[in-house]
Amino acid sequence: MITKNEAEHLAHCLESVRDLVDEVVVVDTGSTDGTVAIAEAFGARIGRFQWCDDFSAARNASLSLCTGDWVLSLDADEAIDSLDHRKIRQVVDHPVGKGKQEPQGFVLLSRNYLMDSLSRVFDQQAQPNRTPYREGSQFPYYADIPIFRLFRRLPHIKFEGRIHERADTFLERRRLPIGRLDAVIHHYGKLDLEGERVKRAYYLELAERDAAEVPGDANRQFYVMAQAELLQEWDKVLGAGLAVMKLQPGGGPPAVPLTVANAYQQKGMHDKALPLLLQVVGNQPAHPQAVSGLAFSFLALGRGEEARPYLERACAVHPINPFIRITLCYLEEAAGRLREARAHLRASIEGNPRDLNLRQILIKLDLRHGLAAQAAADAMEALRALPGAGGGLWHALAAGFLLKEGHLGPGRAVLDLGLASFPENADLRKLAAALPATP
Repeated sequence: MITKNEAEHLAHCLESVRDLVDEVVVVDTGSTDGTVAIAEAFGARIGRFQWCDDFSAARNASLSLCTGDWVLSLDADEAIDSLDHRKIRQVVDHPVGKGKQEPQGFVLLSRNYLMDSLSRVFDQQAQPNRTPYREGSQFPYYADIPIFRLFRRLPHIKFEGRIHERADTFLERRRLPIGRLDAVIHHYGKLDLEGERVKRAYYLELAERDAAEVPGDANRQFYVMAQAELLQEWDKVLGAGLAVMKLQPGGGPPAVPLTVANAYQQKGMHDKALPLLLQVVGNQPAHPQAVSGLAFSFLALGRGEEARPYLERACAVHPINPFIRITLCYLEEAAGRLREARAHLRASIEGNPRDLNLRQILIKLDLRHGLAAQAAADAMEALRALPGAGGGLWHALAAGFLLKEGHLGPGRAVLDLGLASFPENADLRKLAAALPATP
């Protein structure tokens, strides 16, 4: 591990692997909190590293202190559930068979926990959290990404890249086999939205420096593309993404054409986005981001009905996926089918009752079409599922409707709850000002 000011997360990470690993190596890059003391309390071997804008350099310093036959690389905001300990031990304890090559490293799943159904990680859209793991069970969504983190400590093996450092490239160049392991690294870092935002510009700078140092490297261009998308620098996304598509056979993984297509869409160039999206859907017909993106471009080009078969096919595979249902809702609304639009949202809400986005979109759909009573009813239902949410809009709709219908007691109660949570909300304050004084 490498660390810097990770006192908030480190103990949880190390506790999660206490019964799995034989040694813990932590190289610190300049913490000013209790990070090092926590690592020492877990019996870690501690190293120090002067930060030099290079994650691989720091990671290689930690690798140099390892003594085990195998290395599991983790970040402080990650954890391994005890359900997967046995799987990991089985592959590292398995002796190398004579006459055949065993994997020298393994790709695991990085499970990125999310609070928002519209979030994604690379090309993976958030999906409802329905898993047997205790780790992360309190969070509503996640997105899984394959990640190389477990490997044999071979002579001279090292990480490469200033950012998004990788050791699998070492094995790939030597044609050493890499396996896949059905084990999960639970990652909580995406929940820190402000922390993620603050790092974006710095990470793009590192990615661009990395790509400039090794021209023609598709992996480095990929990370420029990915970091530029987070900053919505669409010209940089296109430059790097198109470079990856030229450098890699088949245009690279689906995340590449999807990201390039998104950049074209953001620039209003839907005719250029469509072929890329159709390319992905041709290989993965139910890919939520691809089919939803396809619908967005078809709608923008006045060809919305052409998206219907793609969306309906994806919906059959992912019946409660919020992203697909929301896109179907917009498609039906554009076609003037309000009842069908609401039905898609209701179907997804049944499977995801605590999804704030779905509730908000449904209420705003009601309001756009003048369904005031329905919006109030949906707002009251939303408040029962998510008390204190809605930014004041839900309370104002529910309280306003109750007061208008003469239900003063319940209306005042909802209004008071709204003002307690959102005292500056203008609609709530207006309702309160219009009420007669309480005797």
